Amino acid sequence: MNKDTRWLPMDMTLSDGNHIRSLYVRGGAWQLYTTAEDGQALAVDDALYTRWLSLEWVEEGLFEDVDVQEDTVHVLCARAGSLISSLRYGPYPHQRSQALDFVKALKRSAERMGSLALDDALYVERFSMILSTGEPAPGGATVNLAAGRFLTGGMDVPLSAVELVLQYAPYLNESDVNGMLDRLGLSRDEGAAGTLSSASKQVTAPPKSAKARSGRKEGPFCLPGRPKLESFFRDEIIDIVDHEEAYRRMGIGFPGGTVLYGPTGCGKTYAVKQLTDYLGWPVYYIDSGAIGSKYVHETSRKISEIFDQAAENAPSVIVIDELEAFLSSREGSLGSREIHLEEVAEFLRRIPEAPEKRVLLFGMTNLPDTVDKAVMRRGRFDYTIEVGMPSKDEIKALLEHLLSDKPTEDGLPLETLAEKLSGRPISDISFFVREAAKHTVRAGREKISADDLLCAEKALPPKDADKRKIGFTTDA
Repeated sequence: MNKDTRWLPMDMTLSDGNHIRSLYVRGGAWQLYTTAEDGQALAVDDALYTRWLSLEWVEEGLFEDVDVQEDTVHVLCARAGSLISSLRYGPYPHQRSQALDFVKALKRSAERMGSLALDDALYVERFSMILSTGEPAPGGATVNLAAGRFLTGGMDVPLSAVELVLQYAPYLNESDVNGMLDRLGLSRDEGAAGTLSSASKQVTAPPKSAKARSGRKEGPFCLPGRPKLESFFRDEIIDIVDHEEAYRRMGIGFPGGTVLYGPTGCGKTYAVKQLTDYLGWPVYYIDSGAIGSKYVHETSRKISEIFDQAAENAPSVIVIDELEAFLSSREGSLGSREIHLEEVAEFLRRIPEAPEKRVLLFGMTNLPDTVDKAVMRRGRFDYTIEVGMPSKDEIKALLEHLLSDKPTEDGLPLETLAEKLSGRPISDISFFVREAAKHTVRAGREKISADDLLCAEKALPPKDADKRKIGFTTDA
């Protein structure tokens, strides 16, 4: 099996009625999926499954045999509330009972199997067992570190560092953790060096948050004139990024992709730029002018390169402009069908991987109905949000924001101006304020006045102008 490709397709139905959804995480010989039933599905390749059978770690018939990509994989499902987890990447426990059950399984597995390879190990709550997927390696995760890491939602904190464990696992109390240490034969503030009884004193400090790593602007995020979109960015992106470990403990990963759709000039690009400026992350753009090619393979190669660059510099952002140009319905595509199908296939492969690699993804389109339905499903783009033309109240709020850092006279007629500017694209509002500021300087004034704003309004192009021509015109 190719470890770099998804083995089980989206919406695949297994014999027990579970429906495969998103790929959660993968190792070299296994892949872990979420299901539509809020559970997990573990798929392992034939070599690993055969090894587990030979060691009598699993019993014949517990896994379902599934034929994919001319190979056989073996799939085990767990319903909601019963964990199948990667010790390194989750899903993690968020209840005291789940944590206690995990420590019992860790103790039982260590006694039954001897030395455990824990860096890439899997926990199956149903079996009360930790399943190693490789051989123990020098410097690998110890029982102490593996336990602490799993219970704290992926933090590199050993179980013996009780205060840190309690900080990142608020569902536990001190008595719980001390009891776990006793069960595993560990001492408080001491760590295991490879077996259940040996110890060390090394504690790895938790990693810095994405906020600390990035060039984040100070203060709360604001998107003047767009309160609903501002609330969405705050709740579904910024808060998750700022409290990534806490969300991960609840099984919620890095924010998924978002499609913004609406007419030209509604402010889709402006909104995303405000967010990316606030986050301070590198931004990568995919648009037909930059990466389009008439040659088969060339466009898909460029798409792949951009995704690779974004992943290498994560956390980062990818913006796909004019989504319909790349991902229009395959039944009605224009141009070379062979080239189009390869582009779609490349996007379908790379889009689900973006959150796993901490890449924030945005798609922009004026024509959402023409975008391939396979792309718009949950698991690729989780949210589809309409962005309409700004209302009078939204324009007024934007005007107040754009003028807030400039010297202005009192009593500016913003209400009247917002009425006149209603229906214009967001870019016109920014242009309008810049023109007013320039007129103020040219008039020799120190503050923007009502006259400056009225002159700026006259400089705006007609509302129905499709193109802004640069140059001069003369009367015939």
